Amino acid sequence: MIFAHRLPTRSLALPLILIAMLALAGCGSSSAEAATASEAAPAVQATQQPQAQPTVAEAAAAGVAARPTDAPSAQKAAAVAASAASEVETGIPTRLVLPSIKLDTGVTELGWSTAKSKEGQVFSQWDVAEYAAGWHKNSAEPGQGENVVLSGHNNILGAVFRELDQLKRGDKAVLYVGDKPFEYLIDKVMIVPERTATAEQRLENGEWIQPAGEERLTLVSCWPRDDNSHRIIVIAHPVTTN
Repeated sequence: MIFAHRLPTRSLALPLILIAMLALAGCGSSSAEAATASEAAPAVQATQQPQAQPTVAEAAAAGVAARPTDAPSAQKAAAVAASAASEVETGIPTRLVLPSIKLDTGVTELGWSTAKSKEGQVFSQWDVAEYAAGWHKNSAEPGQGENVVLSGHNNILGAVFRELDQLKRGDKAVLYVGDKPFEYLIDKVMIVPERTATAEQRLENGEWIQPAGEERLTLVSCWPRDDNSHRIIVIAHPVTTN
């Protein structure tokens, strides 16, 4: 999927900010997809060490009143336990199941590399997942509260996403991290122009694979099955339990 995008120079060590062409991996074309997020690690916040309090005996010897030490309360212990329980164990997805279209495929991690067009323009392109869905490594892991992005071919090299256009609202998607399942329900299935898209349209389309501020699964491929003139984008949200 080709979207105009400014590459962050820091993440790719390029000397200039370049205008890149973003082509979603999984299409049967040779166009390129830009890496859309920096992988710089978040800064570690320093923690302040608690000041040691005098014991009752030490305070008495010094002639001052000792401050009582904080004893663990049942309320504090419960809060700590609840916080630990809320942390979701996650990792890189390894398998995708779409029962309604009988898809059960492995998931591989996708990185990117730089290339140069005939005009001398430097761009970044995603590596291609063959006979599997590809997880964009600059997207979220399942359960992290952000956008998990997978792409796949529709007419070559396994064509794992060939049937995405058969998905309907309410269909289930199950993404696995090892043996741990993360369940989603399909919310939107969109067909957007690619071959005839303007630069503005490509930027707008590209927002679907950016951080979304919510937990969701995004699947992307080319469309239709015998051509790559459009892109299909599927959005799913986690199954919620009442």
